[in-house]
Amino acid sequence: MFEHIRSQFTATFGDDNELQVIMAPGRVNLIGEYTDFNEGFVFPMTVDRGVYAGIRARADQRVRVASSRFGELIDYHLDDFEKPVPGHWSCYVLGVIEELRLLGLVPHGFDAVIDGNLNLGAGLSSSAALETATALALQSLFGFEMSRIDVATLCQRVEHRYANVMCGIMDQFASGLGRSGHALLLDCRTLSHVNIPANLDEHRIVIISSEVKRELASSAYNERRAECEEGVKLFRQYDPTIASLRDVTPDLFDAYGDQLSDVVFRRCRHVITENARVLDASAALSADELPHFGRLMTASHKSLRDDFEVSCDELDCLVDIANGIEGVLGSRMTGAGFGGCTVTLIHTDAIETLRANLLPYTNRFGLNPEMFVLQGNLEAGPVSSS
Repeated sequence: MFEHIRSQFTATFGDDNELQVIMAPGRVNLIGEYTDFNEGFVFPMTVDRGVYAGIRARADQRVRVASSRFGELIDYHLDDFEKPVPGHWSCYVLGVIEELRLLGLVPHGFDAVIDGNLNLGAGLSSSAALETATALALQSLFGFEMSRIDVATLCQRVEHRYANVMCGIMDQFASGLGRSGHALLLDCRTLSHVNIPANLDEHRIVIISSEVKRELASSAYNERRAECEEGVKLFRQYDPTIASLRDVTPDLFDAYGDQLSDVVFRRCRHVITENARVLDASAALSADELPHFGRLMTASHKSLRDDFEVSCDELDCLVDIANGIEGVLGSRMTGAGFGGCTVTLIHTDAIETLRANLLPYTNRFGLNPEMFVLQGNLEAGPVSSS
C-alpha cells in the first residue's frame, strides 16, 4: 500500500518529495453491539486492512485532498471551509481538518491522497478509519501533541457534527488504540481500556461480508438509541443514580422491566445482557478459553436478532451456516446490522469447509459473499517502504 499511495500521490501532485504515509485500520467487533452509546463495554479488534493517507505540507493555505477510491479531488482554502454533504467521503476528512484547524493545529495547507483496502459499507468501520488516518496524518505532518484518546473523541465529534451520525466512541477508539495481536476491551463511559492478547493458536477470526448494504442502519440506530433512553427514564425513577442502561442491574431490570413496552423491554434486555457477555468474553479470551468465547458470540447474535432486531435474513443465514460446521466455535453479526458482516471464530482446518458451504447462501439470496481470514491485525501509525 505504501508504493500504491506513493504512485497515486505522484500521479496527482507531480512528485513524492517529503511524502509521509499514515495508516489507520478498520475494526471488527468481536462482541458488544449497541452497548457503546449506552456507556457499556465493547470488545473490538483491528483488522488487517485499513485506510492509508499520503500527505505533504504546502507553504500556502491551500488544501488539496484526493480520494483514489472515489476518483475525486477536493481543493479549497483553509479559511473558506464549507461543510460537506453528510455521508459523502469528504465529510469525514474535511470534518477532521476543520476541527483541528479550529484548535489552531493546522497552520497551513497540504496535499493528500487517501486510499485503502477496506470494504465500504461492510461493517468494518471504514469511516472511523478514514477519520483516524486523517487526524494522525495531520498530527505527523504538523507535530502537535494529542493523545490517541483525544484523537478518538475528536473523530467521534466529526461523526456527530459532519456526518450527522450520533455514534458511540468504539469505532474511532478501536482504530486508533487497537494493537496488533490483541483485542481491545473498552469501557465506553470512562474510556479505560486494556489490550488483551488474542492467543488463537490454531483458530482464526473469519469475516464474511453479506454483500447487503446497510441501508436501514442509520435510521434504526437512532430508533434503538431513543428506545434505550426510554428505558433509562423508567429505571431512573427507582434509582436516581442511573445515567444509562449500563447502570441497570439484572435485579433492577427483573423488578421493574415489566413496566416497559414489549419493544423497549427487549431493547433493554439486550443491552444489559450484552454488557455481561462482553466482560465474560474478555475474561475467556484472557484465559484462552476459546470454546466459551465462541458460545458467547453465538448468544450475542441471538440477542441482536431477537431482542434488538438489527439482524436480517442474510446475516442469520451466514451465522447458521457457520454454526453448522464442525470446528466453528461461534459466530455472530457484527456492526450496525441490516447487512454488513458476520464474524466467526473457527479452527483453521474448517476454513475451507466454511467457504465451500456458502453456496446455499448464494443460491438463496443471489449474492456472492466475500470471506476473508484474519492472519493478523494492524495498528495505526506511520507506514514505511520497507
